[in-house]
Order: sequence, then C-alpha cells, then structure tokens
Amino acid sequence: MVPGNPLKGPRPVRTNCNCPLAPHRLYPYFSTVIKTVIIGSGNVAFQLHRAVLQAEGISLAQVAARRPEALDAFDPKVPRASLSEPLAPADIYLLAVSDQAVATVSGQLQMDTGLLAHTSGALGLDALTGSRPKGVFYPLQTFSKSRPVSFTGLPVLLEAERPADLNLLASLGKALGAVTQACRREDRLAAHLAAVFANNFSNHMVFQAQELFRAHGLSPALLRPILLETFEKLRALPAREAQTGPARRNDRLTQQAHRQLLGPGMPLELYNLISQSIAKTYENEL
Repeated sequence: MVPGNPLKGPRPVRTNCNCPLAPHRLYPYFSTVIKTVIIGSGNVAFQLHRAVLQAEGISLAQVAARRPEALDAFDPKVPRASLSEPLAPADIYLLAVSDQAVATVSGQLQMDTGLLAHTSGALGLDALTGSRPKGVFYPLQTFSKSRPVSFTGLPVLLEAERPADLNLLASLGKALGAVTQACRREDRLAAHLAAVFANNFSNHMVFQAQELFRAHGLSPALLRPILLETFEKLRALPAREAQTGPARRNDRLTQQAHRQLLGPGMPLELYNLISQSIAKTYENEL
C-alpha cells in the first residue's frame, strides 16, 4: 500500500508483477545516484533539467528532442541527442512533451532499460506506448523558460505499474526537494483541472483586466497591489471567505454600469458568467 488521497485513505499501487521493491534490483544503473534523461525542449523539460542539475543524488545523462537545435537554451555541458538515435542508459526517462505528442514520441524512443515516465496531469499510463516500465511524474506547477521555478516543496503526483517504479519516482522527487504523492489517473486529472481554474483561468482574467486598463489609458502596473493582496489573502483565508465584489454583495447597480462599459463581446460574456457563479455560491448568505 502507498499513500493515496488523504481524504480517501491509502490505496494499492497498480501492479502486475511481484518484483522486489529495491530499485537497484530492476535498474542496473541505479546506485546512490539516479541517472536521468529528459526528453523534450519545452518549458517543463527546461525547468526539469535546471532542477536536476542543481540537485544532489541525481545526474542528468542526456537531454533529447526531435530537433536537437531546440535544446540550445539548455546547459551546453549536458549531452544532447535526437529521437532518431539510441538514448543514454538511465534509470528514469522523463518524457516532458505536449500531451498530443506523448504516444508518438514514446513509440520512437530507443532505450534498452529504465523507467519511462511522462509529466502530464491529464494522461494515464496507457498513453505511453510499448512494453517498457511506465510511470507518471506530474509537477503541479506552471512553468515558463524565462522564470526559474524551485522544486522545493513543490507537489508532484506519481503513478506507476510496479511498486519499485513508484519508489524510484518518489526518490527522484525527494532528491529534487518536492513533496510527492501517489495518485490515480482520475484524481490527477481532477488536480490538473483545478490547476487550470487556479492558474490558467486566473491569469486570463488578469489579461482581461490589463486590456481594460490599456483601453482607458491606465497603466496595467496599477493592478499590481490588488493582485498581490488577492493572493496574499488566500494564504490566510479560504477562497470562499476571501471573496468580495459586486456579485458577492448583489450590487446590481454597479454590475449594470460595468456591463454598459464593456459593451457586447467576450469580456461581457465572461463578466456575466463569473458573476452568476459567484452570486449562486452566496445566494443563501445575502
């Protein structure tokens, strides 16, 4: 048994063999240092390569991509490879490509041993093609190449077919300083969806606010204090308690003025839909 959702208690790891738990019994290259290969050239791959290079107990044997020239921003001391050539021996191969490319790329890889793990929050183990050992190493974070991200304390959700593979992924996460948790695909998908609401959607709302400021000759920098306070408040209060604004207090006069200012279009549709959701949440408290 491994830890599962703390609200639902532990659950068994998916397993189809009786392999011993010690990773070195399965992976001949594994000793006290976890050898890794990172496959991909995007934001997640880049930040993973930075984190691995800075961590103790992990070595980065290689980075690989369909187009090796796409790896120019990566550390030049790390060996590079294309997907058309055999990959370096490693304990873990981290496949950090788009969800649409996982099946195709995993089918192209030339590797003799090691665990192949994708980094998607939405895909299951079956997205990886072939008969090699499979896993998931999903960092619950937003990544951009231009902004360094620390893995210290970062939640990483894991899944594997075999207990030893899960232990190996947990060892990798621990070496990076992350907080790991075994997680079924459906629970990981829910976590990914929640992250879309919390990060992607909230970021788009800030974009809409910045565009509104620009349209009226105001500097978007004026939004910085309220944005900082919004997220600082969430450190102390649940989002339900932190909610303010005209929809929360059923201020219809102000909302009507906002609608007239916006005029027809997508921003108005967003305003109405989100305002309706907020009003519905608090309709019994007014």
